[in-house]
Amino acid sequence: MLQLTEAEYRKRFDGFNITDCSILKKNHYYFISRDITESEKAGPTAEATVTKRMSWFIPNQQEGDRLKHMRFAGYGTLEIGPSFAGEERMLCVSVEGLVTATGGGEPSEDEDAIPKSINGPRRGAIRRLRTVGENLYVVGGSHTVCVRKGKNNWESLCLNLPTPTAADANDVDRSDNMAFTDIDGFSAEDLYVIAGAGRVWHFNGEKWSAVAFPSNMDVYSICCAGDGYVYIGAQSGSVFRGRDNEWTLLVREMLTLPFKDIVWHAGKVWLTSDYGLWNLIDGKLVEADLPSSDIKVCAGNLSVRDGEMLMAGTHGAAVHDGKEWKLIFHRLQFP
Repeated sequence: MLQLTEAEYRKRFDGFNITDCSILKKNHYYFISRDITESEKAGPTAEATVTKRMSWFIPNQQEGDRLKHMRFAGYGTLEIGPSFAGEERMLCVSVEGLVTATGGGEPSEDEDAIPKSINGPRRGAIRRLRTVGENLYVVGGSHTVCVRKGKNNWESLCLNLPTPTAADANDVDRSDNMAFTDIDGFSAEDLYVIAGAGRVWHFNGEKWSAVAFPSNMDVYSICCAGDGYVYIGAQSGSVFRGRDNEWTLLVREMLTLPFKDIVWHAGKVWLTSDYGLWNLIDGKLVEADLPSSDIKVCAGNLSVRDGEMLMAGTHGAAVHDGKEWKLIFHRLQFP
């Protein structure tokens, strides 16, 4: 049975909101969640006071063993993503670069923090994890880009990206324009990263080049899709499509929230925010065809691997196998 029982929900998710999700492999689903009560009390500079959990759900195991979690206290924002660089592990990385590895039949363990220096691998705060092929990439502030090469082994890809100056650090706009929010790629030799007000960079396997992007809209999410195009989610739900230095504003929207995740799955581009799930059909943004409101309210985060797409957010989680949706849980099932 894929759906959680009430006892499972109460033990692992009750009182917590999901903020990230990821798939390690088929039927191995991972989630990051935050304590709701603590988050309501914490201000924007007190994220470390909010307890987090990394939960994992393996539905084909016996009830009692199939859903577990780890507790994180004193950590800032957490992001997760899988690595297959000589391993099969789910990595949880904090905004400060603290690293925990789990899954793959090995014990969970804290690793060394990602080293911080002007040359990388970490220059600033961690903002995003993304797996391209077998490689797990990490991006963040001050033009941080690195790739995991194994346990406690992070290779800097900061390379020729401009080094932040004191003036950059003291200017909010300049700092934002150097804070990478997402990364994706067609291969290790064809990567794109985005930041701030329309800042896009391309990596060819040797060096980074600034992309001639036609807008200064704030950009939030990116997808190197199976149709050969790159899709970039900008402010208010606008979407750009292109590659290299040729870009088109495909969709101009005035939504309340930008898209947090954009992925390619089952031959389509999927886009999500806390307010819903959409597809791009013939260049137009269309609300996804979902079987019920129970699935729709699970919007917020997307992850794709092994033919599955996991969607999880404030109100629950669901998975799409390429043909149909299956609910994992919906918070209002358990009032």
